[in-house]
Amino acid sequence: ARAMDIEAIGAELCANPSVVSAYGTSLQSIALIGQRQRALAELLLAEKFDHALVDCRLDRIAKLFAERVD
Repeated sequence: ARAMDIEAIGAELCANPSVVSAYGTSLQSIALIGQRQRALAELLLAEKFDHALVDCRLDRIAKLFAERVD
């Protein structure tokens, strides 16, 4: 739910061309936060953590967890 909230805020801000022009890089960071939240939730809620880790779309998160699992 939080990832969707974060993405909704980002989408609302992106609807304003002046905001996009002034804060494009920051808006990309907001999108990444939402993606990371979603990826973490998928890992934490997975029935088979090791399979979810392999399927993780964010390499950085997968690497951090993989180091701890090994």
